[in-house]
Amino acid sequence: MIDLFGDLRLGDLAARAGASWPDREALVHGESRWTFRQLDEEVDRHAWALMKAGLGRGDRIGLWFTNRPCYIFLLLAISRLGAVAVPLNTRYRSRDMAYCLAQSECNALIYAERSGPIDYGALLADVLPDLRQRPDGGVESASYPALRRLISVDEARLAAAESLAALLGQAGPADRAAVAACADSVAVSDLAMIVYTSGTTGNAKGAMLTHAGVRLCILRSVIWGTTFRDVQMHYLPLFHLYAIGFVTVPSVALGASQILMETFEPEEVLDLIERERATIVHGFDPHYRDLIEAQERRRRDISSLRMGSFPSGPDNCVAIVRRAHAEFCPIYPSFGMTETWAGITAGFLDCDDEQRSEASGFPLPGVDVRIVDPDTGLPCPAGTLGEIQVRSYSLMKGYWKMPEETAAALLPDGFLRTGDAGYVRRDGYLRFTGRYKDMLKVGGENVAPAEVEALLLEIPGVQDASVVAYPDERLNEVAAAFLIVARDAVAPDAAAVHRHCYGRVASFKIPRHVFVVDEFPMTPSGKVQKVKLREVTRQHFLEAKAEGEAA
Repeated sequence: MIDLFGDLRLGDLAARAGASWPDREALVHGESRWTFRQLDEEVDRHAWALMKAGLGRGDRIGLWFTNRPCYIFLLLAISRLGAVAVPLNTRYRSRDMAYCLAQSECNALIYAERSGPIDYGALLADVLPDLRQRPDGGVESASYPALRRLISVDEARLAAAESLAALLGQAGPADRAAVAACADSVAVSDLAMIVYTSGTTGNAKGAMLTHAGVRLCILRSVIWGTTFRDVQMHYLPLFHLYAIGFVTVPSVALGASQILMETFEPEEVLDLIERERATIVHGFDPHYRDLIEAQERRRRDISSLRMGSFPSGPDNCVAIVRRAHAEFCPIYPSFGMTETWAGITAGFLDCDDEQRSEASGFPLPGVDVRIVDPDTGLPCPAGTLGEIQVRSYSLMKGYWKMPEETAAALLPDGFLRTGDAGYVRRDGYLRFTGRYKDMLKVGGENVAPAEVEALLLEIPGVQDASVVAYPDERLNEVAAAFLIVARDAVAPDAAAVHRHCYGRVASFKIPRHVFVVDEFPMTPSGKVQKVKLREVTRQHFLEAKAEGEAA
């Protein structure tokens, strides 16, 4: 079973599905619908347009826009050409985007001019002030020498950009044989994507993922019984491996339909489940909490649901998962990270309520998991807490252009240091309990404290800053800032911190709570004892909650 689907590449999926199930429904977005034959045609049409624009094997192509059908077409098209997709977080703002665009050395960026209240075109204008259009329609920038094309999925407003529609029109009918020839030259071991994940150093790291992870995504869904009879709700953002690995890849590979939404709107999700007779949902605890509350406000017929997935979390997630079991359907756990091509474990269909709620799944075929003492590196006995380390064919090749970070994460024997804490239970299931790292996870989004701390130090009068997690009933945790301020300076409050950070980093990174202190608790070696700061935030949260209940 380990070799099942082992030769599949990301770019093969649409062509394979188009040949296997040409007339079955593949994708729904609003009132528009595509069969697998039409999906395959769109993928080749977009691949041909990119080829005609001079993009091809090895080129890195950034995708910076919210969920749209063309995101799926482009993601698969880029892979058919042997190019490398670089999904970029739509919550990035100017500072995040400038860093990732430069660090990834993107050769092309495909973006949306606007989504809701966010003017991405204006943000790009700030990031690319020296951008000029070349006579051939491409672009050049001294600050980003690798960048050759800037393509808008809307009508382009930036003078140097071109629209995707115009690019498709200029390319004409796809030469599908030429596209297929490109696809045939791609090896499973070639890079498929560079996906950015924040690191504890403060710099986002681009995990280099090969096509080998396609097999992992399919095997996980086979264990969950996914077939052409399934209809998957797809509201997870496509720049996340959770969306690509749990929804897009297995849906196209196994013939299931996807109901694509631009953003997560719980009322609309439930309406679509009822209308489309959806069978599978996905989400972090905030998703399930919002869905349960929306269902309580107005009941829908969601009896078509047969399962959901949940990237299992620590103890504070158990209650919401149990509620989702009771209100919706069985919710099956998984554990993984960007560096592993998402979930490397899965709960079996016959697991009981306790295993679904309080465990993190069983390692998939071809995946090795071990628990080691984080200080000594020695193996921990079964049931003993330690660092989770993973070895798998799906592991990243490393971090793009970051050899030191790669060497620290990937061990000589092939295991990845996850920095996460957990243990293996008596039933063989992994149990993830939390993070050894200082990383925050705000509603499923990783936040590197060091990055936010550096931004806070730019506030006049702030002498030192430390960012830790603050418990949050909806998002699991949010950022809290501890600041040391000069005596003659005005101490910034949460509103002032928000004003300083807004538009410069993603909104989920901005601290929502601010504590001004005289000093930080320190270790003998001179490091901030963040565990003590987290205890302050926990106590503050409990006191605020008690006051609210008393009122």
